[in-house]
Amino acid sequence: TNYKVSIAISALNEEQTIKEVVKDVLAQKQLGWNLKELIVYCDGCTDKTTDLVRNIKNKKVRIYESKDRRGKVYRINQALSDFRGDILVIFDADIKIKGRGVITNLINEFRKNDKVALVGGNSRVFLPKTFFERAIYSSYIPYFEAREKLKSGHNVFGCTGACIALTRNFAKKVIIPSWVINEDTYFYFTCASYGYQFRHAKGAVVRYALAKNLKVFLKQIFRTHPEAVKVKYKKIFGDLIDEEYQRPPIFYLESIWKAFREYPIGTLYMALIKLISLPFYSYISGRYSLNWYG
Repeated sequence: TNYKVSIAISALNEEQTIKEVVKDVLAQKQLGWNLKELIVYCDGCTDKTTDLVRNIKNKKVRIYESKDRRGKVYRINQALSDFRGDILVIFDADIKIKGRGVITNLINEFRKNDKVALVGGNSRVFLPKTFFERAIYSSYIPYFEAREKLKSGHNVFGCTGACIALTRNFAKKVIIPSWVINEDTYFYFTCASYGYQFRHAKGAVVRYALAKNLKVFLKQIFRTHPEAVKVKYKKIFGDLIDEEYQRPPIFYLESIWKAFREYPIGTLYMALIKLISLPFYSYISGRYSLNWYG
């Protein structure tokens, strides 16, 4: 099967990266797939993002410009409705796509089983440079360990919004509720609840930047941490959330020990922050809104 692939990117003031992301997509080797369209949704951009995309001369590149900021989830819903391909691939606008085989690696996972409806790319962070970045990186080590080693890698930890792909059949069934704050986990649990399968494409590597300060990091964890996900989705997906996030105690402790050996002070610092944050998930994550992104 030669799949027709649609690409969607939601962008908010991404003039520093959007041109390179679009060009990296266009430079992908189309092995077993053809690019149908690349749609960039400008979500209330006030910088040069729109102009930079318009200056890319390619008939398959389309831009949807809106002066109103509605958030990534709103734009992803638009993409779910708009796309015309067999597969929808969603990229973040501030990533680095590593190599020319990322989309091919995503697409190949759909060939392995007719029940595969959702594929997550291998999103990785850029290597840390500052103390705070190293501290954050230490908290990612257990996360990456779980992604690689549990369920042969095909688990919730391998499903991230920076790089994700959906079949048309699945995508056209999904409408993300307006209160959802992280579309990737919503896709994952919806996929599982429908009886479809998720796969992680280890070879589809993209990189993204670590949070530069504590304020940005806290915004991230109150949106994406498993405790935040439980607060938002428990009523819909029930025990499925606990089951999917469950990590064997010994495995989890070993991954934390690995992080501690590499970044002892950073690991302790992050452990303290997460411990202090724990009582606030039910309040903050439950009330998380678009204003937090500012």
